[in-house]
Amino acid sequence: MCTQTKAAALMANIPQADIDPSGVFKYVLIRVHSREEGDDSEVDLVRGYGWAEYHADIYEKVAEELERDGHLDCECIGGGRIKHDPQAKKIHVYGYSMGFGRANHAVTTEKLKVRYPDYELLALQLSRVKLLGGNVTLCKTVQTGVMSKAVATMERGLCV
Repeated sequence: MCTQTKAAALMANIPQADIDPSGVFKYVLIRVHSREEGDDSEVDLVRGYGWAEYHADIYEKVAEELERDGHLDCECIGGGRIKHDPQAKKIHVYGYSMGFGRANHAVTTEKLKVRYPDYELLALQLSRVKLLGGNVTLCKTVQTGVMSKAVATMERGLCV
């Protein structure tokens, strides 16, 4: 007979994505682990709210709630911003957190697709590299989980 740990049961009932119903706001990607011996289960959660001045405000509130009973442990694995337009059924995931670094926006969009299956989801990952002595911004766009062509532009250029 297979038995599920208390932590695994708790994680199975946590919504994987919870964001504000509209607007532009900060978000964090949180990895939740079991604290129970012999249980290596984990789940990633997306949380984004307009009330937060800092990414850490969201993380601290969510971690406090989830860690309260002692079965779960949380770690913030990055952050960014979300633009949620419910009228157009679009969610744009981009940016980074100064304190936690850039979240993997592809993971974030996968979590949001479950909650918003009829939405268009767009994630933008930016990174800087040195190329022939000049700075270039590489823009990689992830749209509804499918990678599109990477576009390179000069430092002050725009990603299209």
